[in-house]
Amino acid sequence: MTEIIDLKTIHSDGRHNAFTDIIIWKGYFYVSFRTAESHGIIPNGDIIIIRSKDLVKWDMCSKIDTGGDDRDPKLINCGSFLGIVFGTWLPRRGGKSVVTNAEFDLISHIAISKDGLTWSTPRQVYGMNYWLWRILPLDGVYFCAAYHFPVRSDRDKRSVHLLRSENLWDWEPLCLMRMGGGPGEPVLFEPEKGVLRCVIRSKEPRNHSFLGTSEAPYTSWCWTDLGVMIHAPVVLRVNDRWIVAGRSQRSDLPNDPGFSKDSNYGVSLWDITLKTAEHLITVPSGGDCSYCGLAQGIDEEILMTYYSQHESKDTSSSDIFLARVSVT
Repeated sequence: MTEIIDLKTIHSDGRHNAFTDIIIWKGYFYVSFRTAESHGIIPNGDIIIIRSKDLVKWDMCSKIDTGGDDRDPKLINCGSFLGIVFGTWLPRRGGKSVVTNAEFDLISHIAISKDGLTWSTPRQVYGMNYWLWRILPLDGVYFCAAYHFPVRSDRDKRSVHLLRSENLWDWEPLCLMRMGGGPGEPVLFEPEKGVLRCVIRSKEPRNHSFLGTSEAPYTSWCWTDLGVMIHAPVVLRVNDRWIVAGRSQRSDLPNDPGFSKDSNYGVSLWDITLKTAEHLITVPSGGDCSYCGLAQGIDEEILMTYYSQHESKDTSSSDIFLARVSVT
């Protein structure tokens, strides 16, 4: 049985606060998110990092502003230091593009901290319009499924590439994982030694998410349609299960009570297997929402951050929530 133990708003200031992550590092719970005036690229957004000892009192750690639109921060447990990776939209040089939605280019940035409070200057990593979405530390090295869009408005030209790094800064490509259909927001996890899996959303076909599997050296991938859409998936191991969180569609879960009234989207948890995603629960959510973080709580309790507009007073603002969920 899956049930909500507790649900709190941990950040609300009338702005559009979104795109969260959570990690436990050196005795603190860290949460990252973007704050801006709206979901869009203009005006620019900044990265906020807060932390807590008890999940009740949250203190500001850092605000990161590269000068562009900084968004989708993902925290990285690097052992002796804490990392963060995020994307930045920067205006394309040379004037307005004739291609729709191509006035900006995407640069991935990484910053690190040895104490969680003082952060290095964000450093640009890898190539233009390669989004290093979420990084997996594994046996002293790092893997990332980065998605690439040479023409932002043409989803069929999008591709996902597996990258590897030994130092977090310098990345080498290992293989092309997936091409076409608008793939994006991939998350890697290791279900067993020598095996990598990836959950990824894809616009085509059928607007579903897919599960990819590869064995070392991870240069060949097989994909299975999960039958539902999970936007911005994040994965957490709970005992021998793999739990996935992300934005769900009412069309996939037409009778779910978790969706707020008149909203087509919600924030849900699934149990993921080799072939399917079994829905567990939809937390109170709606409107512009999702982009979760997951961390292990006590016993089989899950900590999940997300953003949502279901309690917002206007359509431009959104709040950051922390749910404690029991999965048994």
